[in-house]
Amino acid sequence: MPLLSNIGKVGQGNIFKSPSFNKSVKSEDKFDIYDFGVILMELILGRTIKSRNVDTLKDLLQSSITSDDEARRSIIDSSIRNACLDQSLKTMMEICVRCLVKEPEERPSIEDVLWNLQFASQVQDAWRGDSLSSDSSPISPLPSQRMNFH
Repeated sequence: MPLLSNIGKVGQGNIFKSPSFNKSVKSEDKFDIYDFGVILMELILGRTIKSRNVDTLKDLLQSSITSDDEARRSIIDSSIRNACLDQSLKTMMEICVRCLVKEPEERPSIEDVLWNLQFASQVQDAWRGDSLSSDSSPISPLPSQRMNFH
C-alpha cells in the first residue's frame, strides 16, 4: 500500500488501549487485534488517528460499508481511492471495524484477520490480472480450513 512509506509516522506518539483494557481476558492477542484495527484504520483513511477519535471513525467506517461505492470512497485515502476494487475495500473496512469492537472476546482472531486480508488481496490481484498471488499462498488457509463470514 502507498501509505507504508509513512511507516514511521503512522500512530506516532499515540498509545492505544482497548476500551476494555483493564478487564481480564484469556488471550492478550485480542488487545493486539484492537491495536491492529487502529493501524488498519489509519491506512484506510490515510491519517493519524487520535485515541479519542477511534470510536467516531469506526462508526464512520461502519456506516460507509453499507453505503454506495461513491460514498464509501469519499472517506478513504486518496492514494488508494482509485487503485482499490470496491470488494477489496469493503473487506478491509469490515475487518477493521471487527478489530475495533469494544469487547475483546468479540474481536476476530489473528487467523481470521489474516485470512480476510489475504482474500482482499487475492480479489485485488485477480482484478488487476496479477498472477503472483494464488490460492496456494503461504498464508492462505487450505480450503477445508476456511471459515465463512458474513
